[in-house]
Amino acid sequence: MTLPRPDLQRAAGASNGYLNQLNAIAQDAAREDDDGKWGIDGWVRLIHNLLDLNMRTYAGAVQVALAGPSWWLTPVSTKPIPPDPIEVPKQPYVCTVSVSEPFTRVGRPDVRIPVQALTFQPNILSPGQTTVQITLTDDRFTGANYTGTLRLRRADGAGQDSLPVKVTIGL
Repeated sequence: MTLPRPDLQRAAGASNGYLNQLNAIAQDAAREDDDGKWGIDGWVRLIHNLLDLNMRTYAGAVQVALAGPSWWLTPVSTKPIPPDPIEVPKQPYVCTVSVSEPFTRVGRPDVRIPVQALTFQPNILSPGQTTVQITLTDDRFTGANYTGTLRLRRADGAGQDSLPVKVTIGL
């Protein structure tokens, strides 16, 4: 999961402001047309309003660019946001956590996370522990959901049975 990004919210806010002003101009033109006041003057006024909106928007963008560091140049945090813990079945013994089947991107099975790019916290579960957290160490795979299979295996080596756990997680 990712947190909201204020830099993207600012850009979205500017775009929404432009679209809201464009909508207001269109609503005024439609209201004049409904009142029967539309004619060549209505067309001229509409074109002038649209040109004015575009010039004000362009001038505002130039002012923002000249004012200082732009929203797209603000540094982003390099500290990864840990994903939500994954629930696994309770086991009566100490077990290790590993990857049984590679994690593939949901909707894009050709994108696979290398096994060495995943770490587990904790990688050894005590008896009765039911949560494990997967951390991604390769930034090329962030921002998507992945499906894979974890393997819970007895840590003491008694018995060769292992429990596969299929999980989907947002990294």
